[in-house]
Amino acid sequence: MTEPRRGRAPWQLAASSALTVAAMTVVGATAPDLRERLDVGTAALTVVFVAQMLGAVIGSWLVGSVRHRLMELSPMALTAGLAVLVALLAPSLPLFAVAMCAAGVAAFVVNASSQAETMRRAGPARSQAISAFHVWGGAGGALFPLFVAALLALGFPWQSAFVLLAAGFAAYAVVNRSRHVVPPAREPGARHPRVSRRGWWAVAVAVLGGGLQITFPLYLASLLVDRFGASPATGSAGVSAYAFGLLAARALGTRLLPRTGPDRQLAVAAAGLFSGYTLLAAAGGAAAVFGAAVLLGLGTGQLLPLGMARAAREIGDDRYATGVVFTLNSALQMAVPGAVALLLQFTDLRNALLMTFPIAAAIAVATLRSRRPPGRTAQAAA
Repeated sequence: MTEPRRGRAPWQLAASSALTVAAMTVVGATAPDLRERLDVGTAALTVVFVAQMLGAVIGSWLVGSVRHRLMELSPMALTAGLAVLVALLAPSLPLFAVAMCAAGVAAFVVNASSQAETMRRAGPARSQAISAFHVWGGAGGALFPLFVAALLALGFPWQSAFVLLAAGFAAYAVVNRSRHVVPPAREPGARHPRVSRRGWWAVAVAVLGGGLQITFPLYLASLLVDRFGASPATGSAGVSAYAFGLLAARALGTRLLPRTGPDRQLAVAAAGLFSGYTLLAAAGGAAAVFGAAVLLGLGTGQLLPLGMARAAREIGDDRYATGVVFTLNSALQMAVPGAVALLLQFTDLRNALLMTFPIAAAIAVATLRSRRPPGRTAQAAA
């Protein structure tokens, strides 16, 4: 197959980002109806998302450590779609959580493998290529909740969101049925690459950003419905507003990256996060929450792709770096929503979300610590 131009992300690979983000937002987008179906509260429903992230940890570890033909894109995509359908039929919270955990394993094998392959092809242009790759994730995060909101408004049941997601994974499996992205096994006794101190700070940018990125869409619908009296469809649209902010950050960021460089974009991201938290704290109605959602999406949008590219540059092995970042990222995507769920035992949902602000401050520190000194090979700048 013809190699794509540097700085581009082949759509056949990048579509996995859209599907994986959609899988991570499906619980949040359908949360009000899921709570009624499973007869649980918001905090209990968080268990499902934590189960997905546990699956994501396992899938990410597999990508960085195991090389087998069963881990190619097509079989893993089919597995993810089947697990989503099994979740659809689950009659109880524990069974639903187990099925979504399996979906998380398969989806993250697909996403991490396709992302590593995109960076491998791009070489020194990996920052722009992986930013373009994550535009697809932003699009999936923006459009999927919007489709769910439209389906709910038209009277379709919440189950239609899961059917749509399973169909997407099946289509991805067909498109990539002949694609091989898993490299040969390492020589016996071969050691993994060493991660430098600056590399770990770059990993921190990606994983902390990922922890925040997935937390907001999980809870925004419930915040709008429970505190501000919005309908379930409006709640799902609030998740979409956040995702459109994230998509705008990635789409514009990818386009402007050759001129601005990653350092400036990460500084803008920090400003977006701080502004979003401020507006969320002051919000007196649903409209202000929508505005805060957009700002928070703009703030989180480029953290994972630019942090990932920076980590891969420092580590020197795209597949291993992807496995490391996604494994830790998935752990943070369990820990941060889990912390919010724990805080819900003592305060309301808005205050619990605001208490995640120290993570944004830590991201700003990690961004500064992961920068290379001025004059270090412009070609390698990420």
